[in-house]
Amino acid sequence: MNFQTKNCKNCKKDFTIEVEDFNFYEKIKVPPPTFCPDCRLQRRLTWRNEWHLFRKTDAHTGEAILSFFPEESPVKIYDRDYWFSDAWDAMDYGKEYNFMQPFFDQFKELMHTVPLPAHSITNMVNCQYCTNANNLKNCYFVRGASYTEDSAYLIWDQSSKHCLDSNMTHKCELGYGNVNTGTCYKSIFSVDCDSCQEITLCKDCVGCNSCIASIGLRKKSYCIFNTEYSKEEYFKKIAEFNLGSEQSFQTLKFQAYEHWLKYPQKYIHSRRNTNIIGDYIYESKNAKKCYRVRGVENSKFVQNILTGPVKDCYDYSNFGDNAELIYESLIVGRGGSNIKFSTQVSNNVKNVSYSFFCPSSSDIFGCISLRKKQYCILNKQYSKEEYEKLLPKIIEHMKSTREYGEFFPSNLSPFPYQATAAYEFFPLKDEEIKAQDFVSYLIVKQNYKVTLESTKIPDDIKDIEKSILNEVIECAHNRNCNQECTGAFRVIDMEVDFCKRMNIPLPRLCPNCRHYERLMLRNSLHFYSRQCMCDLPTHDHAGKCEVEFETSYAPDRPEKVYCEKCYQQEVY
Repeated sequence: MNFQTKNCKNCKKDFTIEVEDFNFYEKIKVPPPTFCPDCRLQRRLTWRNEWHLFRKTDAHTGEAILSFFPEESPVKIYDRDYWFSDAWDAMDYGKEYNFMQPFFDQFKELMHTVPLPAHSITNMVNCQYCTNANNLKNCYFVRGASYTEDSAYLIWDQSSKHCLDSNMTHKCELGYGNVNTGTCYKSIFSVDCDSCQEITLCKDCVGCNSCIASIGLRKKSYCIFNTEYSKEEYFKKIAEFNLGSEQSFQTLKFQAYEHWLKYPQKYIHSRRNTNIIGDYIYESKNAKKCYRVRGVENSKFVQNILTGPVKDCYDYSNFGDNAELIYESLIVGRGGSNIKFSTQVSNNVKNVSYSFFCPSSSDIFGCISLRKKQYCILNKQYSKEEYEKLLPKIIEHMKSTREYGEFFPSNLSPFPYQATAAYEFFPLKDEEIKAQDFVSYLIVKQNYKVTLESTKIPDDIKDIEKSILNEVIECAHNRNCNQECTGAFRVIDMEVDFCKRMNIPLPRLCPNCRHYERLMLRNSLHFYSRQCMCDLPTHDHAGKCEVEFETSYAPDRPEKVYCEKCYQQEVY
């Protein structure tokens, strides 16, 4: 079939389905999508609570426990360990498929009946307030991470140690305040850096050590604002900066951000790829319209895959690790194959559709909270023959109700829109959330009694006493922002020790506000058609470069964005 232009059923904008897309849909036997790629992603992400934690009543014990579902959510929860135990059986909630009722209505009834796990976590050792994570050790408030140790306030991390307050990090150690850094040691408030040591407020630096407030450097040492110094001069100037002072550090931070804008940016964050379109793509091949992926091949519209290999997938978000033939699903991985319209399914799952929290299962449809099951529909057991006979009839019924081929509707999500990953990438006002039929309800906020105003914190880290651990500190934003400010926060022992060791100021913002501050240093997953901004006569073009590309740098952003060739001529 040739490419086709369709009108999105949701936003009413036109989008294109390419020949390669039709080939994929035919391969996995699904109809072409009716939503455009952005609307499909937004709908999918309404089913993921990335980092929020709440207290919710355990349906088994009646006690309030930490959960990524709010108390106001209509679903029931069990403590994760009890949910994984043999003390109960989700098959007890099985029901016959009703051909007189839409499938999504039946699924909603089942979802509000079968208990779900309070968290999505596995293999945790001495961890507090962590979620959407696996294989963590000695961590505090780490979310969306794997194989992280001795760290706090990380989101989207892979295999880092002794790091705090960072986002999108990979194999880092002794890092603080970073965004999109990999294999860095002692990196502080740096962005898009790789294989660096002892850098502060640097951006787009690779293989550098002992640099500060610099950008676009390769294998450089002792640089300040991109000027190289002798080792002795460098450390003399660093002492003059007085980085342990909050006032001095914020001044330098502002100057560094201004300095960064003087230098061009490559239109894409990428390394070691072949034939790609998107951003934050690494070690991938034939990955189109992808965002923050590693080890992805022959795939399109894929996001947040930290661990490959991942092959032949479309509209797939979060997880990875030897997954293939995944479509319109999220939080799927570790051996998943032929998974469609599902979320929270992992561990060698195969042939799964429209299911939720079903690990180690295969050949299931419309199931919830099943473990190590096969040939089940709506949590009811069938023989192989019965299952294979009934399933095509259900699919035909869903086609007649125009449900088949669509991911779960957003208004069925167990999470309020403001607590989902969709809110970060598709921010909406409260009235817009309700108007578009996303889930919205008031979540009760805690009112904390502040014992220490942020302005009363000693300016220099050397003057901070351990008694501050007993204080409830006022967030400097004091809820006068749109960053889900908690109004107050505490610091932990690990945090104070780290800041003293690295000679950097203690934070004045609550963890939520610090998270949103870092998000402003991360590119969006929306893509724009743009032209290279290089007009330097020393480059291989007459006048302005005419190379066009797709980039996540929006046209109204202040950075100078270059194509690959012009960027290399300017930076390397």
